[in-house]
This record gives sequence, structure tokens and C-alpha cells, in this order.
Amino acid sequence: MRRGNVRFDEIAKVYREDEMFRDLRDHDKLKGRCGVCEYREPCGGSRSRSWAITGDIFAEDPSCGYQPRNYKK
Repeated sequence: MRRGNVRFDEIAKVYREDEMFRDLRDHDKLKGRCGVCEYREPCGGSRSRSWAITGDIFAEDPSCGYQPRNYKK
């Protein structure tokens, strides 16, 4: 997954303006337990682990053992 080019683009600008990075900062896009977790703002789960294991960067963190209070399967 490539996002910008450090030879031509400022890293901060890519991080601020790239659609994927904007989406990653939007906690409303998180799915599963992460999407309803009361700690989703400070934690957000591991997006890299979600992507590596499920193929979906917004899926719940498969290694998190925490069950949010308001999570219903």
C-alpha cells in the first residue's frame, strides 16, 4: 500500500490530505467490537493487524480480548 512519495511530497501533507489517512482517523469507520468500544478514540485497535489478518483495515482488532460493554454479536 503506497501513499505519496517522500521524494516529492511532504509527509505531513500526505498524512493530512490522503483519503486513506483521513479515513483511518475517522473512528466512525471502525467495524465490529472496535466500532462500538468505549476506548475506540484513545485506542482504535491495531489497524495493521486487522488488515494483515482480515484484509479489511477497518475490521475489529482480532487480537484484542476486550469485550465492549455495548457489543452485541
